[in-house]
Amino acid sequence: MPDLEQQLRRLGESVDYPSTPALAPRVGAELRAAATRPADRRRPTRLRLALLIAAAVLLLAAAAAAAVPATRHALLELLSLRGESVERVPALPANARARPGWRLGHPTTLAAASRRLSFTPLMPRSVGDPNGVFLDSQVPGHSLNLTYPPQAGLPRSRLTGVGLLVAELNGDLAPTSFGKLVPRGARVERFTIDGHLALWVDGLHVFFFKAADHVFHVDRSRLAANALLIQRGNVLVRLEGGFDKATAVAIARTLAP
Repeated sequence: MPDLEQQLRRLGESVDYPSTPALAPRVGAELRAAATRPADRRRPTRLRLALLIAAAVLLLAAAAAAAVPATRHALLELLSLRGESVERVPALPANARARPGWRLGHPTTLAAASRRLSFTPLMPRSVGDPNGVFLDSQVPGHSLNLTYPPQAGLPRSRLTGVGLLVAELNGDLAPTSFGKLVPRGARVERFTIDGHLALWVDGLHVFFFKAADHVFHVDRSRLAANALLIQRGNVLVRLEGGFDKATAVAIARTLAP
């Protein structure tokens, strides 16, 4: 299996970006116009020139980065989807298993977990109370994992055995602590939910973990079902289960402290 650190540097085709606009002619015209303005406006003109040059650099850098697959992970981080990376691969690793002793952390209560977390947990209010609360101390700032029993709209997942698995972490403290290896046959869609950046992964993929020591724990990798990632402030929330996108979005909209 290729080195995971290298894999995470290639976002590849996982997110579609719009075509790059012609920025250079537009910026050039603005610069020429600014240079010919009257001398009594010299100071404002110089400031405007500086701002235009800075804007041009940022725009051209963003356009170039969007065109290069190797930099698209960095763009996702700029969009604040921090804490989990998505990597497109030709095929899933042959040794990936459904539930290789997958560990969610230490069983606890929500009250006890909240005292140790570096963020305020968000609860999906539309699905009732969790039947399992787990705290994972291997993630910087700790991560919270919640399990919910199968119910209407949330069928039992053959991969996790629960109806809904919720994972939350502080994306500012734990950038790319979690990752996904997504085969080309799966669909990855970027969009927003009520103004919050979200990613939907439709199809079987591999979910893996990187601890605070930056070592990838392949033994904790596992096959995963459909998943929705949503960034709410500094909290990255991951919803996983055998449900469709519409159900996931509806659940995400009920996330509240």
